[in-house]
Amino acid sequence: MTVGGDEVADAFALQSRIAAAARGSGRPVIDAGRGQPNWTVTEPRAAFFRLGLFATQEAETYSTTDVWGEMPPVAGIHDRFLANLAEDVRTDLGTAFLRSAVEFAVGELGFDPDEWVHELVRSVLGFGYPSPNRMQPHLEKVAERYVLRFTGSPLDDDHRFDVFATEGGAAAMTYIFTTLQVNGIVGPGDAVAVATPTYTPYLQIPVLERIGFDVVEIKAVAHQPYRFDEGALDVLRDPRIKVFFLINPGNPDSRAVRPERLEELRGIIETDRPDLLVVNDTAYATFVENFHGVTAVIPRNVILLHSFSKGYAATGNRLGFVALHRDSVADRLLAGKSAEDKERMRARYQAASDDVEAMPFIQRLLADSRLVALHNIAGLATPDQVQMTLFELAYLMPEGAHYVEGARALLQARLDALYAGLGVAAPGGDDSHYYGMVDIMTVARTRHGEALVERIRTTMAPEEVALRLAADSGVIVQTGPSFQGDPWDIRLSLASITEDQAGQIAAAFVTLVDRLAEEMTPVREG
Repeated sequence: MTVGGDEVADAFALQSRIAAAARGSGRPVIDAGRGQPNWTVTEPRAAFFRLGLFATQEAETYSTTDVWGEMPPVAGIHDRFLANLAEDVRTDLGTAFLRSAVEFAVGELGFDPDEWVHELVRSVLGFGYPSPNRMQPHLEKVAERYVLRFTGSPLDDDHRFDVFATEGGAAAMTYIFTTLQVNGIVGPGDAVAVATPTYTPYLQIPVLERIGFDVVEIKAVAHQPYRFDEGALDVLRDPRIKVFFLINPGNPDSRAVRPERLEELRGIIETDRPDLLVVNDTAYATFVENFHGVTAVIPRNVILLHSFSKGYAATGNRLGFVALHRDSVADRLLAGKSAEDKERMRARYQAASDDVEAMPFIQRLLADSRLVALHNIAGLATPDQVQMTLFELAYLMPEGAHYVEGARALLQARLDALYAGLGVAAPGGDDSHYYGMVDIMTVARTRHGEALVERIRTTMAPEEVALRLAADSGVIVQTGPSFQGDPWDIRLSLASITEDQAGQIAAAFVTLVDRLAEEMTPVREG
């Protein structure tokens, strides 16, 4: 199966029609289409701005002129930092969180206090290029600990990761597929497996270079507490499949892969496919309590990408990273390339390394992100790295638990309101609840029986239901085909609506189904 531009164009065109119908409904628009959280995270943001204030005060204090600031000395900066925070008349969110975050990293990660605070100050001021350009040293160590925590991976020598900070998850994904392709890890005639349903552009990424990748779908089970049937992953034993792309927890179905399926994946890799790479998008992982990720079971085979757009409501910040094991299978695949391939890679990367053959995949990833020639000025802006680190520390620190738990409870309440209003049971299972998947036919069957299901199926195109919902009630949703999913499914972003709006959407949906039942009931003569 190959997904091209026409399918993607059709999906976006339909979404535009749905939005236009909602705006033309004359009713207040409820946009449950795009996955934009309708909240913001305050404590780590306030801490970022408070750190910036301290950093600029330090730069001003140690300047030799009143024209500009200068970088303060390392020695004693931790004590000056604590003294500066103590001067606040009140302990606001930013001050309290920032102090706790800095001290937590000193205690838990063993950072030298002065070196740690100095790196934060340099980074938040944007003082100099990222150095190393992949990620600032202390900030990378925080990111590695964050990866281990949210994926449920043990803190041991078998789970050590290098991290490359990127401009969000989308940038990470494009960098990964570019580097896989230019290094010949995936080439013409090879296949890429994709867990579906998934966001349609992700299905298109493997064919963007027009080099003839096949895309093999591994379909999830719909509307069940689990995501994949036993044996569904067996297709990965095919040696033509070089990469398995998996969003876990998913989008749009939002379920996490169960531990028993992860163990199946481990078995496949250990017995048949030690060369298989798993590209794992983990943007929704922090919403699942006790999440158990792919890196916990096959750390060396995973190229993990992560975004803070969802978990920390940072869609506008464009913050994310790629993490690879320090003994990655990707590096072993590079080492096994032919002499001809290695010479081709030497020519490509010689500007970035004196020893290209020893250059790991993650460094090639970084070089490719700036077309190699500009590798020396690659890397995410250092102030952005600081904000990302504060988000990570919010997750790691005990003080951050109230946000994580509160966000989960908020989404659960919205999910409950939606399904209670629909009169059908929620699928259950280990779910992020970031999205709600509704089967049109299940609601129709529950309210009016199988006869209505057949009438809808034979007289309406699936997208007509979403268009009618928009035109009648001002509700914007996305349809199953937008994700290579069931045509009668619709997806709602629970993160984008309130609990009350979830109930309103359910009522609008029920009203539409009842109207369809009335309109489609045959008129009896006589």
